[in-house]
Amino acid sequence: MQNGLDRFKNGGTKSWIVLAVVVLVVLAGAFTALRAIGTGQVGVVTQYGRVTGRELTEGLSVVAPFGVNDVSIYDVKVQKEVADTQAATKDLQDVTAEVVLNYHLNRGEVSTIHQTVGELYKDKVITPALSETFKGASAKYNASELITERSTLKKDVYDQLRDRLEKYGIVVDDVSITNFKFSESFAKAIEDKQVAQQNAERAKFNLEAAQTDAQAQAAQAQTLSDNFLRKLAIEKWDGKMPNTVAGDGTVFSIPTR
Repeated sequence: MQNGLDRFKNGGTKSWIVLAVVVLVVLAGAFTALRAIGTGQVGVVTQYGRVTGRELTEGLSVVAPFGVNDVSIYDVKVQKEVADTQAATKDLQDVTAEVVLNYHLNRGEVSTIHQTVGELYKDKVITPALSETFKGASAKYNASELITERSTLKKDVYDQLRDRLEKYGIVVDDVSITNFKFSESFAKAIEDKQVAQQNAERAKFNLEAAQTDAQAQAAQAQTLSDNFLRKLAIEKWDGKMPNTVAGDGTVFSIPTR
């Protein structure tokens, strides 16, 4: 051992250069062999471009150094994708809407996504799916039905997206459809219809109120007859003759003389 050290010392500058190179190689190997995976992420390990099937979870992992293994990072947390879509209804009305998708990548299938679709899976798979499923679902409804049956439309879009994306390892969590907009002519027709309905309801209310008032007046006229009013006056009379009487000389329409 001592002889080895003596020979290294006797080697001079050349020996120190060799040692420095060795240290640098070791450090570079250690640096390229370590991969840090963040929370809610998965690392797909490839070897010279071939997917190995190994997926790295959160934390620090060791892979083959010097580029033998490469790691592609994928987010597996719940993500949101928003698409402004256009479609035509069953009665050929143009409609636009904002479709909001909440989804996440299925752990254990990220390697398949990397191999079959790649890191641009949003542009290649999700965005086209949002547009096409909304078009397909909207074509089943009339324009007016899209407004009144939005929950049914939402379920239809959700089911189509789930069936379409799950084969890629993409899990659909929720779907929202907002900001429905129709053509100006159809929107004006809806507004006119609502105004007409309000006017009709107002006219119906006024008619019913007038009928009720007329019925009340007729009932009052029948009830407040002369005999009935005379009976009420007699029941309220305290037995004292009034100081003043009617011009025809009667009290309660009863002759006083």
